[in-house]
Amino acid sequence: MNIEKTYKKLQFWNKVYAITNPGRNRLNFNFNLKKKFFLIFLVSSIIPITSFIAYSYFSTRDLITKQSYSSLNETLNQINLNIENRLEYYHKLSDSLYMDSQLRNYLSNNYLEAFYYLDAFNYINSTLSTMLTLNSKIQGITIYTDNKTFYSDGVFVKYMEDIPERVKQEALQAAGDTIYMQLQDEESLDYHITLARSLSYFSLTHPYGILTINIDNDEIYSLIKQESVNKSIYIIDESGTIITAGDKEMVSQSLYDTFPIEDQLQASSGRFEEDIDGQKCFFLFKQLSNGWKSVITVPYSQLMEDAEKSTERIIWISILTIAASIILIHITTKLITKRIEQLLQQIRKVERGDFEVSIQSTSRDEIAQLSFAFNKMASKIQELIHDVYVKEISMKEAELTTLQAQINPHFLYNTLASISSLAIKEGDMQVYQMVNHLSKYYRISLNKGKRIILIEQEINLVKNYISIQEIRFKGMLRMHYDLDETLFQLSTIKLILQPFVENCINHAIWNESGINIIVKLKSYGDDILLQIIDDGMGMTPANLEKALKKTSNNSGYGINNVDERIKLTYGESYGVEIFSRLGIGTSVTVRIPKMKIYEV
Repeated sequence: MNIEKTYKKLQFWNKVYAITNPGRNRLNFNFNLKKKFFLIFLVSSIIPITSFIAYSYFSTRDLITKQSYSSLNETLNQINLNIENRLEYYHKLSDSLYMDSQLRNYLSNNYLEAFYYLDAFNYINSTLSTMLTLNSKIQGITIYTDNKTFYSDGVFVKYMEDIPERVKQEALQAAGDTIYMQLQDEESLDYHITLARSLSYFSLTHPYGILTINIDNDEIYSLIKQESVNKSIYIIDESGTIITAGDKEMVSQSLYDTFPIEDQLQASSGRFEEDIDGQKCFFLFKQLSNGWKSVITVPYSQLMEDAEKSTERIIWISILTIAASIILIHITTKLITKRIEQLLQQIRKVERGDFEVSIQSTSRDEIAQLSFAFNKMASKIQELIHDVYVKEISMKEAELTTLQAQINPHFLYNTLASISSLAIKEGDMQVYQMVNHLSKYYRISLNKGKRIILIEQEINLVKNYISIQEIRFKGMLRMHYDLDETLFQLSTIKLILQPFVENCINHAIWNESGINIIVKLKSYGDDILLQIIDDGMGMTPANLEKALKKTSNNSGYGINNVDERIKLTYGESYGVEIFSRLGIGTSVTVRIPKMKIYEV
């Protein structure tokens, strides 16, 4: 039994919640004009700004990347040019010996006695010594000969069997052309560059010797040293052996042991990217005239360092530009909508019944024209109020006065008092209570002809009316009160709740289980809300519209009468709102302003 009662209570409060919160699951996606303007301006500005920034970002990044490639290419070309110039210098130096007919004669003669080659020795010694003196980077000049009758001093002149086999073979194959190779000194173990050339100018098929010039490795290293900042530079021979490099420790090593790029270097020049130990590297190479190759490698991250810095600057500029745009858009939107908001404020004043409004505008745009038209409209409405609104109030007050005049209060009170006394004598307490409540009800409702009473009196009027009806319906009415007593001493026009309670009793009860009625009184900002909620049979939309419709034969204080009296007294923004669902119940909300009696 207790479970059944609890379940019924839950059903009742669920119905109440459904009635009082009909739009609880609805989302409002409406924006005000200021936000709409802001969004329109924002989209209109941000899209082109963002597009321009994106274009600048990619263009700048691409330009800097191309500049980086171009700079590396210029560096490579300059290195090659410098090396070519130095090698050409040594080539011409060798030409002076290669085309020296006197040297050929000395090397080709047979010397039977030592004094016969003394002139030859002095000539060679003087010539080569002068070359060494004038060129500090030349470590040694040697002529290898097959002429066993020529004296070998072990420095400038040596016999052919003393020449390294590799030098001999390549020099003879070159047939007078200059070849370059890297060799290691047997004593110091230092590496040097050897220029080798067969002396065959006067007899291409029968060389009379091989010339070698040993050049200090620093001669080539000095040409790449200054360019090796933030990049790695390698000069390699045809086999990939490093002739010189920014890192001297790598001299004589194979470049392909460090970088597996042999296949990529088959062409005479080019550029490519390769992952080395998980790091992306950029390679640029170009072949020299002697078959060597210059190779530059730079980590891709370092190559793009300037691009990354530029990108970072663009991002910051973008952020600042967008932020400035948003601020300017906000200010512009505010300036545009400020006058519209001022107009809206005045419209709301008119909505609340204050028609003494005026909007001053010095401009001549559309908003100014709208403000002028609004001022004119408000003035016209104020004139109409005097002719229509005031007359309507007077007519309604006259009707109410006539109605109250039809009732003789003293006769009514005396009659009810007599009935009450008679009921006590007869011992009929039920009749006594009913008459007593009826007397209190009429004292409040008639109120000596005054239409303004305290809210507390209006609540008591309802309670007296309910007390009478409870005797009639015997347990079918279950009343619940949720009252903010701090509002009791504020004023209201009388008889704004009782008609709706009466309507609940007369029309909402639909079975023997009776009805629950809630009377609420609460504050809502500067207004007061009075609510009557029932869980009766409710109404269809058609019946609700019919109940709200004013007809000429309506009598008493019906729904429409209450709404009209509230609007006539307090303004169009106040009145009655009704929400009803068939089978669930009805919720009536009466809204009036917070006012003392003397303020009405």
